[in-house]
Amino acid sequence: MTLIPPFTEEHEALRESLRSFVEREIRPHAPAWEAAEEFPRELFNRMGELGFLGISYPEELGGQGGDSVHAAVFAEEMARCGSGGVSAGIGGHVGIAMPPILKFGTDDQKQRWIVPGLKW
Repeated sequence: MTLIPPFTEEHEALRESLRSFVEREIRPHAPAWEAAEEFPRELFNRMGELGFLGISYPEELGGQGGDSVHAAVFAEEMARCGSGGVSAGIGGHVGIAMPPILKFGTDDQKQRWIVPGLKW
């Protein structure tokens, strides 16, 4: 496979891992979740357990230490899940709710909200 900058082998390995997870653990359930207009909170736990919630968060807070390209790979693969609600819910957690705390929060606030938020 030819890599297209800015993607590296590390980004592509992440893509492969996320794609496999989405295909196995989200996509088969997406139609039922959409019909019910909700998805299980356990999905956050599972994604936290696998490190997916912390892809672009610092390692010292329990994240993976990835860059903005890692975050883009995450968004691209979540878009394949078959549910706008799941994609928006998970994306809102990692991309909207926690970044202001990461950027502007005190060390105490980061420990209180970011650390558990990456594990859920």
